[in-house]
Amino acid sequence: MNKVLGVVSTFVDGLKPCSQHIVLIWLDALAGDLFVEMYLKGELKNLEEFFNEGVLVKNAIACFPTVSESAEGGVISGFYAGETNMLGERYFSREQQIMMHYKFNAKPEADFARELKDCTIDALSKKSIGMGRLIHMASEEIVDIKAMHYERTGDLRIVDRRIEVAMNVIKVKKPRFFFFTVSADYISHVDGRKGSSVYSFVKRFDEKFPSLIQVLDEVYGRNSYTVVVFSDHGTASVSNHLDLPRFLEEQGFSPAPTDLIWRKNSNCAALSNGRRSALVYFAHPNEGWRKRPGCKNLRRYPHRGREVDLLKLFAEERGVAQVFAKRDEYSVIVVSSEGEAVIEYNRAENKYRYRVIKGEDPLEYNIESKWMTEEEWLKMTYSKKYPDAVVQLYWIFKSPNCGDIVLNASDKWDFWEPWDIWYPRLVAAHGGLSRDEMSVFILAKGPHIKAGVLPYARVLDIYATLAKCFSGQIAKSHAVERMLAI
Repeated sequence: MNKVLGVVSTFVDGLKPCSQHIVLIWLDALAGDLFVEMYLKGELKNLEEFFNEGVLVKNAIACFPTVSESAEGGVISGFYAGETNMLGERYFSREQQIMMHYKFNAKPEADFARELKDCTIDALSKKSIGMGRLIHMASEEIVDIKAMHYERTGDLRIVDRRIEVAMNVIKVKKPRFFFFTVSADYISHVDGRKGSSVYSFVKRFDEKFPSLIQVLDEVYGRNSYTVVVFSDHGTASVSNHLDLPRFLEEQGFSPAPTDLIWRKNSNCAALSNGRRSALVYFAHPNEGWRKRPGCKNLRRYPHRGREVDLLKLFAEERGVAQVFAKRDEYSVIVVSSEGEAVIEYNRAENKYRYRVIKGEDPLEYNIESKWMTEEEWLKMTYSKKYPDAVVQLYWIFKSPNCGDIVLNASDKWDFWEPWDIWYPRLVAAHGGLSRDEMSVFILAKGPHIKAGVLPYARVLDIYATLAKCFSGQIAKSHAVERMLAI
């Protein structure tokens, strides 16, 4: 039994494994509504032919923040971002008083929740290969410099290259678990969530898919392996940018720089992951960076001879839709310019409640306030403007790397420092709670995978299916097994 950030993880034994080889294909940053529309309209003939006897999840709700690290952590463990400690590629270290970045001075696998490492899909498979992954948990990692170049320049040859290398890996290595990415991230940011380049990306993947299946048939045998295709998150259109460090400077604060250079006497830090969510950190009014400020501190923060309500300060800024902060051990406060609400968790019953306490509903749910399970909240909100927000916002503050305040951007807005936007243009971003970012898809086919369409699931539910396929064991997590017929 492992206690994981307040959640107990156990294994249910005695289940018979139902698949010995699994290929998990991650289409990074691909808009779920675009893919599902193309698939159901018959525009993806090869995918449709293969997955006709498999399952399509039309609304697979991503992990928040809607960034790749959060999604990958959820898929391999069945836990939310706050529990895996995977909030994106950047966070602020209170101990070191400096920004940490997974491309430069930190490693995601080092920050990944230690208690979860033994029950990841990689651990259960015992022989895994990763390609293009961010959290290096696989037994072996394939590094393809040419594919990385194609990805970073928005070259559609990324599809051909990834499929070509994947086929060679399968032929030579015969991995039990092969988890690889084909990224549409760059083209989605530059060309838009439904731009012509993104459409061409999907068509090209469909065209190349049969060659991969042919190799799988040759190596593993027809109908004796499982293939899962999914997107980690979508994107939202943006046209306005809020520079958070500059905003804090204008308010008279001293934010830590986001260029990874240490600065003496900083009293706050703000950074974005995916560009549409932000983590904001403040030094404790009396004890500095040694201690986190509580909710009362944040709402009455001493600054320039007066007390500032930091939650309200951000909520009233035009580019911010909602502000979130931990109220106490079992509740989270939600603030917008129009109202406030609280998310509460009943640990004994494992249920959540959302209730408006002032003004208008910040999440625009406008539903009866009552205690509900995670499954009930998913069913109730998967089609709403902010899917699954109640459950996931509660858990995000369990991460030791989380900010004291979490921000969600307004429609058409993002958070980013202008110097760090290296795209020729930025018309779409992700990281936020909007349905465009949170709702994606899953396709799956293999021994005992049911045939049909599921209206909703969570992306991290992939974990429950793969865990049962590999080992006949299902670890207790937030993941729900929905795709197997046994």
